[in-house]
Amino acid sequence: MYLDGVRVGEVSVKGFNASWGYGDFSPAPEFSAFAPLYGQWALLMHAQTETERPDRAIVEELSRAERLLDRIRAQLYFPKTDEWITVPQLAISNELLEWKEY
Repeated sequence: MYLDGVRVGEVSVKGFNASWGYGDFSPAPEFSAFAPLYGQWALLMHAQTETERPDRAIVEELSRAERLLDRIRAQLYFPKTDEWITVPQLAISNELLEWKEY
């Protein structure tokens, strides 16, 4: 996987569900530059689902984090087929990686 042109780790594809793919993510050291933002997003997502009614501050902070994530150019490279996929949406939570294809 590449973020903003930097190889940040490997993805082991586990499957697809509609337009979403998912797999296990093994980060490379270069992922550390992106990890805080993805970690913040994951914490905010879990905080939002733990309450019955979403807290306005959490929703606003989550929205801000998502805007920053949307600025990152994510790509997946599949060496077996020599195929590059540009990923418009990418979610990383612990070892789980989910991506939306066009």
